[in-house]
Amino acid sequence: MANEKKYIEGYPFYFWEIKDHTKVKHRVFADYFDKYVKLVGKYHDINYIDCFGGCGAYVDENQDIYFGSPILAAFIAQENTEKLNRKIRIFVIDTDKENLDNLQKIIEFKNIKIPIELIKDNYKEGTEKVLQKYPSTPTFYLIDPFGYSLDYKFFTTTHNNKRSEIIVTFMFTALNRGISIEKVRQTINNLYGTDEWEKIKNLRGYERERAAVGLFIKKLEEIFSYVKEYRISFPDKDRTYYYLIHGTNHQKGLRIMSSSFAKHNDGNLEYKGPKQNQKSLFDMEEFKINEISKFLFRKYKNKEVSFLNIVIESIKNGYGETFVRKTLSKLEKDGKIQIIRRPQYTLQGHERKGIEENDIIVFKE
Repeated sequence: MANEKKYIEGYPFYFWEIKDHTKVKHRVFADYFDKYVKLVGKYHDINYIDCFGGCGAYVDENQDIYFGSPILAAFIAQENTEKLNRKIRIFVIDTDKENLDNLQKIIEFKNIKIPIELIKDNYKEGTEKVLQKYPSTPTFYLIDPFGYSLDYKFFTTTHNNKRSEIIVTFMFTALNRGISIEKVRQTINNLYGTDEWEKIKNLRGYERERAAVGLFIKKLEEIFSYVKEYRISFPDKDRTYYYLIHGTNHQKGLRIMSSSFAKHNDGNLEYKGPKQNQKSLFDMEEFKINEISKFLFRKYKNKEVSFLNIVIESIKNGYGETFVRKTLSKLEKDGKIQIIRRPQYTLQGHERKGIEENDIIVFKE
């Protein structure tokens, strides 16, 4: 589907129209990528590969201007590269020369000094060219196609370093429309790297959706240690548009990404559109704490479990770490759990009140 080009006086490049869900996607990406650069860039050079670069600039119905992921990544890299004293290389791949030319105009207009290599190619061949030059450099891949013509074999190449990570857009709505069409059967085989998806065709509604995204996550878990999906709804209705799926090899990456998403979605690990925060902040927090309390006691009643394990399991089930901490603090205050803090005291000799990774949570009857 081609985007309509929009021109604004005073700007030597064109824009695409942006919707609220794309704004959220870009905010989450920028928030997380900045943290990734700061953490991994302390000790390593970093490559960023934008596999479907696009035109780089957007405008909304109010004529407010936004920049796309390649430009956001460049801003973040430029801001961090001198502080970290590390190389942050940016590669943008697109099959459309007009998009790449437009990106070049934006780079010059915004006076971006960090080197950006624009590659006219498909995402697989373009990425292969980068990996031939930098086979083991920690790499952040943003894979944001218009449809679902992705190749599972490609995802195996993204695991070129244990610090490499991906964010991929899983276009469920498009897949759902095509899943029963015989002529796209091979395309879907390529997406999953298996024909296991065939049994999904006979499912309906939410059951089909969970099976379709669940199989893709299962396949990515063969590559990455932690994989988490973030549901994006249509702006005007509570129906899935697509999923952002994050793959990382470290629990810290999982936790930080979930926090980045929650930060821009009223504490939720899904985007429900502009109307998602209809409850007051107080009511929403009370509702979340009650919901998480029930989840925790269903899962851990009469058990002892580390805070880290609780956080990871909670994130997988759609609960952000901030609300999990608040829930545990309330449960401790109400005498419903015991927190064994390890260590019990701070370095200054004060009794600890917070909750850390190795603390043990004891769930009572």
